[in-house]
Amino acid sequence: MVDISIIIPTLEPNPTFSWEEQLEASAVDGEVVLRDDPTASEARNAGIREASADKLVFLDDDSDPQPGYFERVSALLDDHPAVTGRIIDTGAQITRGLSGQYDQGDESHVTETVVGCNMAVRRSVLDDVGGFDPRLPYGHEEAELADRISDAYYVWYDPELVVAHPFADSLFDYFGKAYRHGREAIPYYLIRGENVHRRMLLHVLVPSHYIGDSPRATLFEATSQLASTAGLVRGYLKYARGDRAATYTRGREAVES
Repeated sequence: MVDISIIIPTLEPNPTFSWEEQLEASAVDGEVVLRDDPTASEARNAGIREASADKLVFLDDDSDPQPGYFERVSALLDDHPAVTGRIIDTGAQITRGLSGQYDQGDESHVTETVVGCNMAVRRSVLDDVGGFDPRLPYGHEEAELADRISDAYYVWYDPELVVAHPFADSLFDYFGKAYRHGREAIPYYLIRGENVHRRMLLHVLVPSHYIGDSPRATLFEATSQLASTAGLVRGYLKYARGDRAATYTRGREAVES
C-alpha cells in the first residue's frame, strides 16, 4: 500500500521535479498526484479524492523538499494529525526573508499557521473536518482549513521538516501578493463569521502592522501594508455586499449542493 500521497496543484502541462529521485530513493512508498483544476482549493480537493494513501502531503509545484523530507513527514503523521514545517525563502533577493510565516522558529510546537507549500494531514482528519473551501481561490484557503483542524485536533510545526520555496519572484510580485492577500481576506472573514468592518479597521489602524524588526523590514512592511489595504477595499466591494456576501455566510454544504 502507498504510504504517502503527494498532492500538487499545477498548471504546467508536463511538470518535472528535482526531488523525484529523492522520493524514489527514500524508505517510504510515495505517489505523486498532479491536478490542474482552476483553483488550488479545487485541485487539492480533487487530489484528496484521487490519492491512495492515508497520509496526504501538500506541496506546490515549485516546492523543493530538502533531504530526508519524505521519511520525516511520514513519521510525523504517525504521531500527529496534521503537520507543517520550515520554509526556506528562495525568492528574489530584495524580498527574501520578509514572510513572517515561512520560519516559525527552531522549536517544535503546536501552531495555527500553515503554508500550503509545506503541509500534511491524515486523511481521517479531513474526512472529519472537510477539505479546502472552494470559495477561497487564492490565499487563506490553508488558513481556513487550519482553523477547522485546530478546532478539533491540532497542527504540529516541526522545524526539521523543510522545503525551499520562493515567496516572491520580484518586487512587483511581492506587492502583488500583498494586494491579493488583502483582497481575498474578505471572503475568509465572512466564512469565519467575523465582523468585516472591525477587521478592516484593525488592519489599518494597528501600528505594529507597519513595523518590522529592522529599517529595511519596516519599509517593506509599511508599503506592503498599503498594498494589502488597497486589496481589502477592493475585496470589500467585490465580496461583502448583497447576494455575493451571502455566498460566504452560508455554510459550504449549502453552496456546494
